[in-house]
Amino acid sequence: MAAELIVGLGPIGASVGERLLERGRSVVGFELDPARAKEWSQANGVDVVSSAAGVAWADVGAVHIAVRLASQLEQVIAMLREHARADVTVIVLTTLAPSDAQRILSGTPAGWRVFEAPLSGGPQGALAGTMTLMLAGPEPSVEDEQRFADMSGTLFWTPRYGQPALLKLLNNTLGAYNALATAAMLELAIEHGINAQQFLEVVSVSSGQSWMSVNFDNFHYPLLFKDAGLLIGDLGAVPAVQLGDQPAHEAVIERVRAKAFGEHE
Repeated sequence: MAAELIVGLGPIGASVGERLLERGRSVVGFELDPARAKEWSQANGVDVVSSAAGVAWADVGAVHIAVRLASQLEQVIAMLREHARADVTVIVLTTLAPSDAQRILSGTPAGWRVFEAPLSGGPQGALAGTMTLMLAGPEPSVEDEQRFADMSGTLFWTPRYGQPALLKLLNNTLGAYNALATAAMLELAIEHGINAQQFLEVVSVSSGQSWMSVNFDNFHYPLLFKDAGLLIGDLGAVPAVQLGDQPAHEAVIERVRAKAFGEHE
């Protein structure tokens, strides 16, 4: 079996690598941080390299890239251009701005099988194999399908690069809206003498429920605002939501329903 190279052993890359190991795959880690590399290697009994010279490239059939920034992804792509097999499969787990995804991934060598694959579910979902992958790339082979089945619980395929990033950023920006709205209503409840826990319990079984309200006290929210920033950087702005004008709000909902579902035509 060809090896799976995990580039970047942060929370996501480390969890994906561990999951693939559990599924019986041959995994090699690639990490520049010595402490992180040592910790993951010792925990999983797997070699971790810190330079291209340490990789047996002829044995690497797939590369999973889990870096943070578009510039870092470009550096990894440059390394792969120099060293990787001509038929390598590349799975880009990094969440990019849609324009960066289109620009970077559309320019990779024609022989590569490149999948844009931002994920939802965090390190826990990656480790458990329950994460959601939003995907664009070539028609998946049987081997591709088995790899994605080993990695994830749900797949959403899109026609072109950039759309997986847009799906994730729209979802996380909606999450950011929900987190801010939950915080605002919770603060209002407290100011008027309502117990905070009771308010959240009511919301959890009522019309105000969202994933954010249910997980309000234990979610790492800065990631939401980072992704919202990427979306704003690409689109220029996102809608501002201010309650007050009931007819206008109702009109917006009716218009969007008609666009999305063909209602009220």
